[in-house]
Amino acid sequence: MGLRNILSRRRKATEPSVAAPAGEGVELEAAWAELRQTVDESKVTSFRACSRTERSWAEDPEAVRQIAATIRRIVNDTADGPKGNPAR
Repeated sequence: MGLRNILSRRRKATEPSVAAPAGEGVELEAAWAELRQTVDESKVTSFRACSRTERSWAEDPEAVRQIAATIRRIVNDTADGPKGNPAR
């Protein structure tokens, strides 16, 4: 199963629907800008994410940044080729 099957290719990431507190709002906006840039550069067009807390991941700047980092890591790993021991 390839990256494109794991992260479906439809356009549009979920964005926060509830306003965050003022100071955090700026940080959240910056995190979403980072995620949008990562998605555009990776050609990922959609993904799914869930939260383990009562708060939505889409409203947590750190969670949004972690998703961007995960996408970058997956893209970099798949671009570098298979990892691990070669088949014998």
